[in-house]
Amino acid sequence: MVPSSLIIVTDRGSLKAYRVNETPTRGPSLQLVQAFNITDAHGRLVDKVSDLAGRFPVSAGAGAHHGAASIAERTQLETENDRRIQKELADQIVKIVSQNGKEGWSFAAPAEIHSAIVDLLPPAVRNRIVEHVKSDLVKTEPAKLPAHFRSLREI
Repeated sequence: MVPSSLIIVTDRGSLKAYRVNETPTRGPSLQLVQAFNITDAHGRLVDKVSDLAGRFPVSAGAGAHHGAASIAERTQLETENDRRIQKELADQIVKIVSQNGKEGWSFAAPAEIHSAIVDLLPPAVRNRIVEHVKSDLVKTEPAKLPAHFRSLREI
């Protein structure tokens, strides 16, 4: 198996890349190479758009509208926003891997977005993935990350 020289962990709004440094006595140690946050991924869509058209009034039944309005369904705007965020994450991964990933690299992302991001990667980058972990590990401290990757565990 090709060793991981890089670990990239991401969720919907942020990405962290770690270089794997092998130490002879303590196993792998991780050094943060890049941390990246996507501002569009945070907050609610209602707070980002000002157009209230298409919203349905909230009421207790027949009669006048009182108070806030609700969004009827997941809009195409939200789906497009998710697609753009995933594309931005994939673009950042390509940059990081081309600068730092000498051999193979490992990738962790929540199951909901993992395959979408991997599919957006060019084949030259995608084919160098040594290990896929479908889990949100962005907030995991670096010292505990190797336990989540089989390729970094002691044999």
